[in-house]
Amino acid sequence: METATQARASARPIERVRGTFDKSAVEVRRQAALLSELQQLAASHTYALVDTPVLEHTELFLRKSGGERITQLYAFQHRGRGLALRPEFTAGIVRSWVDHLQSEPLPARLAYSGPVFRYEKPQAGRARQFTEFGCELIGGSGPLADAEIIGLALESLRVAGIARPHLVLGHIGVVIDFLAGLDVDQRAQDWLTWSMERLRKGDDTAHELPPHLARLEATLDASSPLQELDDLDEAAAGELLRQAGVQFEGSSRSAEEIVRGLFARRRRRHDPQVLRDAAEFVGRLTQLAGAPAEVLGPLRRLVAERGLDTAPLDELEEIVALLGILGHDAREVTIDLGMGRGLHYYTGMLFEIYASGRSGQQLCGGGRYDDLAGLLGARQATPACGFSLGLERVLAASSRTFATDLQPAVLVL
Repeated sequence: METATQARASARPIERVRGTFDKSAVEVRRQAALLSELQQLAASHTYALVDTPVLEHTELFLRKSGGERITQLYAFQHRGRGLALRPEFTAGIVRSWVDHLQSEPLPARLAYSGPVFRYEKPQAGRARQFTEFGCELIGGSGPLADAEIIGLALESLRVAGIARPHLVLGHIGVVIDFLAGLDVDQRAQDWLTWSMERLRKGDDTAHELPPHLARLEATLDASSPLQELDDLDEAAAGELLRQAGVQFEGSSRSAEEIVRGLFARRRRRHDPQVLRDAAEFVGRLTQLAGAPAEVLGPLRRLVAERGLDTAPLDELEEIVALLGILGHDAREVTIDLGMGRGLHYYTGMLFEIYASGRSGQQLCGGGRYDDLAGLLGARQATPACGFSLGLERVLAASSRTFATDLQPAVLVL
């Protein structure tokens, strides 16, 4: 028999999960009205509406996501399988394209909407469940495809009542080229991209970067499987490698040259000065952000100074020109090469759009991810780019009155 204490406990109100929100009838109508208009806009640009499961294999989101996104996953084990609630749509859309559509003609223009789930710290403008709308252009390459996606994202926000959306445009290609030339530990590369985002956003944790770098330098050598070689001279190291079964015969270089090269490379990869120089370059990148006409010249000089490829800057210049042809105001564009967006699958152009000027709330983001289809099993490399926006956040920033806002409540007796 249930006791009085148990009865009182079972009668306690059950609160909603922290970071989630109930919606009133008015809010539901407003969101449905906006979503309908966004879907019509996408359809007018030949984007077909598709859907994917809320529940996916956890591995889908681990293939090439940044550490920050991985910590946001709602993931669990069920009967020996790792499952997760989707934190975003792009990986699922590309997986679905690989499963069902990769034999169809390209490009594929796909639109989507639905709930996503991220374990984030609840705060203004951030929720653990929210509704995403977005578009993916699979099979489109180059600045023309990039401008199409960015233009559609800007048009979507204007439809939603964001009068002057501000575009922040970057390109991960410069940083990828720079890191490839460093020949440093993967953890060092991850730290550099992490620190770049902190510096760019003026994050409260930016002051922690110097001590964090010092800790990273201290751990790189300690965790290396080649650490024991540091205590040997090159002759002893060569003998150790022979005993371990390493074959030097058949190489165009002598055993001594191979060992000497191994030592030189190891010293480069774990040289603290290399990391400090890299951090200094990343810092300069984040500082050179501004209007295209003002910063593209200094950025070209910085990139040339490091011997890096200027093609990413050429692409950005062309994208800005194409957006101008499409009618988008260049005065509402900021170039920022310090942007990483927290996801490791971006390979080229990437962008964020803010409500009003760069100081406004971020409403939308996207970029190019040419490697993702291949990572998810496509038969051949397939270029792609896309964008997504959070409906609740956009509606909160919108000054627009929807027809549903004017509908009187009718009570039928």
